Amino acid sequence: MHAKAILLVLCLLATAMAAIFAAPVSRAATLINGQLVEESGPTSVLGGGDHVFVRFGADAAFGVVYGTTANPNNVYIVAIKARYLGVAQVADTQNRTIAENRPIKIYTLYAVKLDSIIEFRDTNRNNVADYGRLYNSTTGRFSDYFNRLDTLYKKVDLHTNWTRDAIQRTNDTTYRTWTFNLTAGNLSYTNVANNTGSTALPPPTVRFTFHLNASLEEVNNATVPQWRVTVDTAGGRNDVVNLTRMANLVVSGKAVHYDLKWDQSISGWSYDGANTGTRRRLFLELGAVVGNLIPAALVDAWFDARAIGRFGEAGTASFNSTVGAERANDTTGPYLAVRRLTSPSVDFGGTWTRIARLVWVSNAVVDGAPSLVYGQIVSGVRFAGIGENGNAFVGFALLAGLSFQGGATIVHDPSVMTDVQADLQLPGSAGSGILTAAIVAAVAVVAAVLLIVVLLTRRRKRAVPPPPPET
Repeated sequence: MHAKAILLVLCLLATAMAAIFAAPVSRAATLINGQLVEESGPTSVLGGGDHVFVRFGADAAFGVVYGTTANPNNVYIVAIKARYLGVAQVADTQNRTIAENRPIKIYTLYAVKLDSIIEFRDTNRNNVADYGRLYNSTTGRFSDYFNRLDTLYKKVDLHTNWTRDAIQRTNDTTYRTWTFNLTAGNLSYTNVANNTGSTALPPPTVRFTFHLNASLEEVNNATVPQWRVTVDTAGGRNDVVNLTRMANLVVSGKAVHYDLKWDQSISGWSYDGANTGTRRRLFLELGAVVGNLIPAALVDAWFDARAIGRFGEAGTASFNSTVGAERANDTTGPYLAVRRLTSPSVDFGGTWTRIARLVWVSNAVVDGAPSLVYGQIVSGVRFAGIGENGNAFVGFALLAGLSFQGGATIVHDPSVMTDVQADLQLPGSAGSGILTAAIVAAVAVVAAVLLIVVLLTRRRKRAVPPPPPET
């Protein structure tokens, strides 16, 4: 798939997201849920189709994108959020002031693509799919599947048309809630990993039920990190050579909390005749991405992708596997052996801020009985590039999945949660229009290559940054 933007890059689940700032955030909060805005209808975000979003102003948008009859697509869970890394006092190596009270604010895209459901036989009895997919950095695509220790049979691609029922809206004392179903249409089987079995079989029924909860609070005493940043400007360079933490600042603003729980139901799968017994399994293949937007106005100044790295905020994924505690980032590449997770979560974040957390319930219900669910990670891939008008996008993507015991009916319910500190009144904010204007003009995210590729493209002159992007 191609977009109108210059940049083709890779793309990106979550249950308990901690406060975004390094220092603990203490709050004196007042609920203002009425300022949350529902948005739905046709979109070209992430390949197009329809969407249901809940947003607050410039700093927070969260929801679901899905394909339609007119525009088939996968289902994406999307969060676009501001990350306030702090306030910087910037000086050169001679201690001459370059900038004072400079807000350090970037936008981070977090997205999950529900890609495919794949049938396999667990030959080595470790409950996950031991297979491989190589990544071609030139084409920005993953290869076809190949067997390692297990046998893969066929898949159902969830890139299709989805039917949504009416949205049910409720309000209580703390949350506003939106609930709706998405049911897949026109599903069919495709052989993978050189399998030659018949695919002319009755397809399954796949349904996702989403429960999106959101709340908004007025915050009077959020704490924000403050940094002294030393920059080497010799020879026209703008290299960050030292970072020193200073006293935290106490500011006011708003705190947005989103959580999205979905129930996934797979019924009526037609298994290969050779795939019987307890080793028969299905896995839901997922793409999970974190991408950071750096406004063009800052790319050639002291704050660039290297500076994000020095701050420790480029992002990593942390998880526990049978190997032990591990991290994946833009340098990981394909694992020689698929990582089976020993805890039902993957944390995404930087040194000081949290981005998201993927969490799933450890048990599914298979044919009416409880059955363990296993997570796995296949690969971690980097992306970095310059889009239109110099907008820099950097980040990483994971190829992951959830593995289930094979059965006639499978029901499971992961969830996604994220908190966003929004609309913070930082020192120097009134004079930092170059940052805000750059983000308003900058923008966005589109489409996918195979499993987890996002095309990033720019959207002009929006009233709020960054909205769900359009091609």
